[in-house]
Amino acid sequence: MRCTYLLPFWRAQFSACAIEELAGYFRLLRSAGCEVLVVDGSPPAVFSRNGETWGSLCDHVEVDRTFGCLNDKVNGIQTGVSLSRHEKIILADDDIRYTPESLCRVIQLLDSFDVVRPQNFLAPLPWWARLEAARMLTNRATLRAGDYPGTCAFLRQSMLVAGPYDGDVLFDNEEIIRHFAQSGARIRYALDLFVRKVPPSFRKWIEQRPRQAYEDFGLRAKTAFFLAVLPLLLGCIFFFGARSALVCLAGLSLLSMAVALRGWMRGRARERFAFSAILFAPLWICERALSTYWALYWFFVRGGYPFGGRLLSKGIGRDWRTGGRIAAESMRKRAA
Repeated sequence: MRCTYLLPFWRAQFSACAIEELAGYFRLLRSAGCEVLVVDGSPPAVFSRNGETWGSLCDHVEVDRTFGCLNDKVNGIQTGVSLSRHEKIILADDDIRYTPESLCRVIQLLDSFDVVRPQNFLAPLPWWARLEAARMLTNRATLRAGDYPGTCAFLRQSMLVAGPYDGDVLFDNEEIIRHFAQSGARIRYALDLFVRKVPPSFRKWIEQRPRQAYEDFGLRAKTAFFLAVLPLLLGCIFFFGARSALVCLAGLSLLSMAVALRGWMRGRARERFAFSAILFAPLWICERALSTYWALYWFFVRGGYPFGGRLLSKGIGRDWRTGGRIAAESMRKRAA
């Protein structure tokens, strides 16, 4: 066993198809030399059936909630780190699918770094996944560190040195990276190491729309931009007529596609992203603008967003800004 593959897991209901598909993936991970550790926070009946299906394919354990995080996934991660038998840990959401080659590459990079942050790509590509792909390309174009992935790898000792991170936030995938940065960990932003992400079902994708917008509320400039899109178009119609609104919408569409194109051309993204994803960038802008208002409803009416059976009020946590500045400075120096 060369590493621990840590999967925090939660399902409200048992899905035989999904659990069987994961069982096949666990076989691949084990054949590649990974210890598979699933920390399952599902209700008891679902937990039991999951364990029956996975059998000897993984170490299937319950979440230790004494860590006290509102985001139960973070409780699962802390549980897994404490139980891991290996120094190298690959942490991944349940929709991430490594290949033996990408596993080997991540493990090799951990010989030189404390943390490895790869990139995701989506396959297959139903139309709603193309909107997500456009978002990924936009992030690759505008963020020095690239898109926010659903997986990372780290050394167990580095996590123990860094200590607990903010587990009361929605955007935990990036919060852990910025916590590592703040602790002084050596981070490799592997912009051309792509790991496949399985797109959600259409129903699940709809459920995720306000959550992703809510995660951005701490990023005030970004949220303000998306809040301004709809009033801008309505203002154009009211003061200058429908034609001016169409011109404004066309300009915004061309700009968004130009940004997505830049992300597609960065590094080796064109090998993993269909060119057609660029054309969906304007639709993603519109979707996120509407979803931001949807997220505002949760903020004002409920005071937070439901996630894993709990109501979380924060999108980002205490390490976001300081950790982000440290990471940006480190990448700038490396580039220089």
